[in-house]
Amino acid sequence: MFKDMAYYIFGHELDPFMQLFVFEPIVITIIAVIVVILTKRAWTMGLVIILLNIIDNAIDVNFLFGGQGIGTIVAQNISFFFSNFFSMFYEFVFSFLITSTAFMHKKFGVA
Repeated sequence: MFKDMAYYIFGHELDPFMQLFVFEPIVITIIAVIVVILTKRAWTMGLVIILLNIIDNAIDVNFLFGGQGIGTIVAQNISFFFSNFFSMFYEFVFSFLITSTAFMHKKFGVA
């Protein structure tokens, strides 16, 4: 999902490091902060980050291993999810830093 988004934005594939540690954390952090602003609950940030990563992994795995059977798809989904832990950590850190500011608490009432 995010690989396709980067391709349509920039016109070519991004380097895997740029994809995992720059582009995806920025996009997912923006989406998570918007959801926190709308729901006014900080715990939804973690839920959104995990769900977006699961959805992205499922799309990538179905594209890469779709013809090999359901067992391969499930196993690869699990391995892709665990391989994205480092980038998910940065997504959590960036989102937490943004939503824990006094501005977010006063302006948007984030709890």
